Amino acid sequence: MIHYLDNSATTQPCDAAVRALSDALERWGNPSSVHHLGQTADALLKSCRSTVVKSITRLSRFQNPMDKLLFTSCGTESNNIAMLGCAASKKRTPNADGILGTVIISEGEHPSIDNPAKRLADQGYALVRVPTKGGVLDLGFLKTALENAKANAAPVIFAAFMLVNNETGAIYDVKAASSLVKRYFPDAVVHCDAVQGYMKLRFTPATLGADTLSVSAHKIHAPRGAAALYISGEVIKRKNIVPVMPGGGQEDGFRSGTENLLGIAAFAAAADYGYTNAETHRKTVADLRAYLNERLAELAESGVAQNKPEKQLDNIASIVIPGVRSETMLNHLSAREVYVSAGSACSAHSKKKSDALTAFGVEDDRIDSTIRVSLSYTNTKDDIDALIEGLRTGSADLQKK
Repeated sequence: MIHYLDNSATTQPCDAAVRALSDALERWGNPSSVHHLGQTADALLKSCRSTVVKSITRLSRFQNPMDKLLFTSCGTESNNIAMLGCAASKKRTPNADGILGTVIISEGEHPSIDNPAKRLADQGYALVRVPTKGGVLDLGFLKTALENAKANAAPVIFAAFMLVNNETGAIYDVKAASSLVKRYFPDAVVHCDAVQGYMKLRFTPATLGADTLSVSAHKIHAPRGAAALYISGEVIKRKNIVPVMPGGGQEDGFRSGTENLLGIAAFAAAADYGYTNAETHRKTVADLRAYLNERLAELAESGVAQNKPEKQLDNIASIVIPGVRSETMLNHLSAREVYVSAGSACSAHSKKKSDALTAFGVEDDRIDSTIRVSLSYTNTKDDIDALIEGLRTGSADLQKK
């Protein structure tokens, strides 16, 4: 029997998403075509957009008519459009030190934020990483960084703070960070990668203070290949983001290319199902996490412990099995059809130490012995029992080599 506990990597498509994808096959026209088949597809696209808007804002339509919701292929693309589109939006005048401006991100961000930030640093932007030791944004550090940016005439153009860390489950105070940034640089674009928090926490772009925000379909029980980027009307009005992928002008020109209507339809159906049942799903996961914590306590004598943030999402558990390499334990569990990960799926094949766990303050030897367990409302206590039994035998029989 399969025990899938890697839901932060991807989720099994729900029935509603599968049905919507199948139904969308009947709307095979190009949404940009002006004939009947095209307009039928376009009507479905508009309906899906409204559904996803509601799941993010809790409103049937945007209060600001200039607000945008763009469909993209994945969270990575959404994050890149936001950051690189912001950097490309204005002609920047270097300061006395040749710095074009400042980009701020939190330490341990997903590679889809960290890597484009590095690219901008190579182009002449100052890159500042806000410490996240213990799973908490260091707001004092951020305040000092903002003061330095202002004093050095290197204005902050873009600041990115993930809502939930994908490896530790730490919930960051995005609202407080955004408020600080806006106090010093009102025109800065504040971005939130909300991929891991979407459908698991209650939020809107407004409650987070986010100008742009990314979410992804395959984290909420829809197939891979669809995601969304919210852009506030104020950012549009100030022209603080411009398209970085020229093409046919789909998605208001910000994301050219024929829309993946099958994936978008499934995304919208999963969003609607998740939004409608959010409280029930959160309660299910909270109960499962309490049970997981209870069962993990049974392994305390063998040294099994958790990397626990101050404020944490119930869905993600970062577990340390001392003396056993993560990869070794993953293989041991996989042989038992218990599926977990050693961290972000996007960097699973990298030999590099986890940036997220390093930023959290985990020692190198414990990083090398950490696995990530990620729950969903689809899991059961049987899945957790199978995991605990696998950890019990693994911690007893395996040695770090």
